[in-house]
Parts: sequence; C-alpha cells; structure tokens
Amino acid sequence: MMRSTSLSARAPVPAPVPAPVLALVFALVLALAACASGPDRGPRGQGPGGAGVNQGLSQGQTLLARARDIQGEEGCARAAPAYRVVASFGADYEVAQYELGACLLEMTGVNDDETALLREEGLFWTRRAAWAGHARAQHRLAHLLSGANYDQVSDVAPDPVAAMGWALVYDDNAARSLYALPDVAEPVLEHLRASLSDEEAADADAFAASFETMAMAAFAPPAPSRAAGSGRIRAPNGQRPGRRRLAEDSAGTASPTDGAIKTP
Repeated sequence: MMRSTSLSARAPVPAPVPAPVLALVFALVLALAACASGPDRGPRGQGPGGAGVNQGLSQGQTLLARARDIQGEEGCARAAPAYRVVASFGADYEVAQYELGACLLEMTGVNDDETALLREEGLFWTRRAAWAGHARAQHRLAHLLSGANYDQVSDVAPDPVAAMGWALVYDDNAARSLYALPDVAEPVLEHLRASLSDEEAADADAFAASFETMAMAAFAPPAPSRAAGSGRIRAPNGQRPGRRRLAEDSAGTASPTDGAIKTP
C-alpha cells in the first residue's frame, strides 16, 4: 500500500498540450478518416449522389419506421397500406414483408370474403419473407400451417407437410441461434409427428434438404433525367427551358406559337 502511494507521488505531471496543437491533431484525424472511408459512391458503381438502390433503401427505411408508428398508434388496418409499399421494395425488406403478413393475418375485413382475402395476402407476404430466409416468418409458417390448436388464424387451411418442412428449415437457420429465437412449439411438433405418414415426413425432409433462399428483386428508383455534367434539367432539344415556358407548363397552358413553323 505504501509503495503504491509513493509511486503515485513520484509520477511526473504532464505539461498541458497547447490549444493550436490540439486543433492541428484533430484536423489531421478528420482528414485521415475521410481518406480511409473513400469517396461516397452511389449504388451499383455510380458516382457520388447517384440515384438507385441506396436511395431506395433510404426511402424504405423511412417508410418502414412510419408504418410501425402508424401501427402502434392506430392499428394494423391503418398501417397496412404503408407496409405494402415498403414490402414491395423487395430484397433487404423481408422484415417489412413479415410484419405486413402478421398484420394482415390478424385483420378482419368488412365481410367474410374480405377477411379471406386478407388471410391469403398475409400468407403470401409471410411466405415471401420465409423464402428469402427470414427466420421469424419460417417459424410462423410452421405454426400457422400445422393444423395444431396452437397459434392458429381463421381462414388458413392446414398443410402439415409444408408446416414440417418450414419447421426443419427454421431449425437449420443460423439466425435462430444467433438471435436466440424460440424453437417451434413442442405441441406443434407433436401434432405434426402424429399427423404425417412416413411418405409425407420424407417429403418434408426433402423440402428442407433442397431449400435455397429466393428473395424478391430489389426496387431501384429511376434516376432523374439530367444533362451530362450538369445538375440542371434540360428540355428535349438540349436547351434549358425559359421561365415563360416553365410558367406555362405549370399553369397547364401552351404558348400560342407552340407547334408553329417559324420562317426567317
């Protein structure tokens, strides 16, 4: 104890670093960080600020957050339209497809026919997410299609072979252990084992053994039409439209000389 105290007492006190030196070091760190990160490239090899997949991802994340807010505040019926938009962004938006499916599976339509349509659409989006490798969607299908009296939804026909196939696919999904997701419920597995013949069980095994992920094509917003080397939108003839023409276009009117042949 005494030795530790004496060592601390003899330790030299560092001199304060001058402020200009600190500023120079900070600027150097920022410059090195910028060089290490490289240029801000657009999607699929486009240059900085290019429109395309990255822009679509940014829009999709914003819409997904909005859909979740609407669901939390007003319920699935109001959130479903926003979820549909995000789900259709395709690849990398399987979570939106799964959440849309979950919403549709719990919604009730204005009549039995609409409720059945909502169930069909809910199963479609849940399957799309499951085929893309989304673990929660695979887990949900194993329950939904089992026919067991567990986590069931009205107007969903049981398919025990498919349910067992998805249970096996889910069991092999690395995300299940990575995110500590729950196992398929034991009552569901017991029901499936009792329901399936040896041939049907073999079909489920074959489905799981040959399973390969299939994601929707990713949505890429079209890039705006701009003149090369310029940020200005150009007229079809390559010239910048004048203010008068822009005003006429905005008002929905045409110039009286439009289409007229001008003579020298």
